[in-house]
Amino acid sequence: MRSKKPNAGFTLPEVLTAVVIVGLVLVTLYSCWAAVLGATQSSTIAVQDAQRERMAIRAISDALAGVSWYENRKEGPLRLDDSLGFSHLKLISRVPPGFWGERELANYPLRRIEFVTEDMPGGESQLVMIQQALLAPTNSVKVHRTVLLPHVETFAVEVHSGGISNTWEAFWPTLFETNGLPWQAKVSLGAVKEFPRQSTLPIFASLASHAKGPPAIGIIGRVGDVTFGEGGFDVDDSDSESRVIFVIDKSGSMYGDRLEMAKEAILQSLMQLQENGGKFYIYFFNRQSDAMPASAMLEATPDNILRMSEWLKSQKAQGGTDPSDSIKSAFSHKPTELFLLTDGAFRTRKDEPAVRDLLNSLNSDKAVKINTLGIGDLLRGREGETVLMLIAKDNGGTYTFIDPSTNAPDPVVPAPSAPKR
Repeated sequence: MRSKKPNAGFTLPEVLTAVVIVGLVLVTLYSCWAAVLGATQSSTIAVQDAQRERMAIRAISDALAGVSWYENRKEGPLRLDDSLGFSHLKLISRVPPGFWGERELANYPLRRIEFVTEDMPGGESQLVMIQQALLAPTNSVKVHRTVLLPHVETFAVEVHSGGISNTWEAFWPTLFETNGLPWQAKVSLGAVKEFPRQSTLPIFASLASHAKGPPAIGIIGRVGDVTFGEGGFDVDDSDSESRVIFVIDKSGSMYGDRLEMAKEAILQSLMQLQENGGKFYIYFFNRQSDAMPASAMLEATPDNILRMSEWLKSQKAQGGTDPSDSIKSAFSHKPTELFLLTDGAFRTRKDEPAVRDLLNSLNSDKAVKINTLGIGDLLRGREGETVLMLIAKDNGGTYTFIDPSTNAPDPVVPAPSAPKR
């Protein structure tokens, strides 16, 4: 009987060998794919970091290029320190069109800008640019935050004064440069500590002389060491026929020393009018107008002053800020001089003209000298103060800023009691 031939096929060792070979090929392909994918991701992150670094350097460059002297503020145009490990750069800058935050801050090119690092979870840090509009209305200060670099390991700014010492400083103002600006800034910025991006940037304002006073609006009066109210308002008492009207803010923010200083100043001014002759009228305003209890202007006699002093004491601070009705009523008395004092931005009704336009309309012949007074830091350097300056300039008057912190009366210290025997 003939034997059958065995069927052709693979033996078990052959199959195992083939599986091992295929596995090795797949592992090699996967390793290559993973390496390519990792390199692609790393390259993408590196490109993104490089682009963000360039954008951050550009933002710092534009901000430094627009550094502005603005002496209505109590701060200098540039402050720099690195006391926390990273640099902290703070500027007053007039930014170019299209700068960061254009949608929210387009109407406010003069801004306070800070470049600062913030700690993040996990021990990392990010670089943030914070912008604040300087001339925004008092009650709507606009602030805009931008994360320039989500991960930062190096942020160092040094400045150069251009002096003989030829050194770079990590602090400004330095001990010897308290009133000037540095000549250049050197910025080192990077998401990878070993490879920071570096750039040297000019500070153009260092070549210009800065303004000696507030920005060219009207005549500025300043209250010095004398407490406001001791000398009263600066009333023109040369004319015995003077007709003086006081329009005083009594909104809620005038509570306390501010309103009391205004009342004291009115009384002192009335004393001046009593000595030289003249008539007066007083309005307080918040959302409404509150006129003194008299149908016409009064002679500045001792009896009239005493009677009105009792009414002055009754005035309380509350409500909003809208002087329109008081101003309209004031002009019905045909005054020769008007004093307008406030600590905030005006909020007029939608159907009313702006306060400056209203005064220019009522005083079109410029027969009334209008003096304005602003009180407090919330008004300082913002749109409300600019409006007061312009009103004074338009109407031949003087603008005065009152700092309540330096003009508040000193506290009364009780005398020590005699020791008991």
